Amino acid sequence: TLAMIQARVAKKDPEAIFYLGLKYFFGHLGLQKDARKGVVLYTEAVELGSIEALFNLGHAYDTGEGVQEDKVKATEFYTKAALQGHVMSRHNLGACENQKGNYD
Repeated sequence: TLAMIQARVAKKDPEAIFYLGLKYFFGHLGLQKDARKGVVLYTEAVELGSIEALFNLGHAYDTGEGVQEDKVKATEFYTKAALQGHVMSRHNLGACENQKGNYD
């Protein structure tokens, strides 16, 4: 439930903060959709060590959802997550290179 998530967020649990960010970003659990607030929560989760939040920040900057689109920042977040073993970040880095025409 939302109350359980918020209790974990209050204790600075990075995965709970990331999860709450997802719920705001997409407007789930009865929360009004607020992509900007989702990005703020992703950022806090990243500062506490969430690799999933790194990926989601990359995606937000890649698509311009909740933040101004910034492909350079997207690549930075994807790279940081990929270096920590996040498979989808590695995939998205390849897609970014493909969009630039770099097929090597």
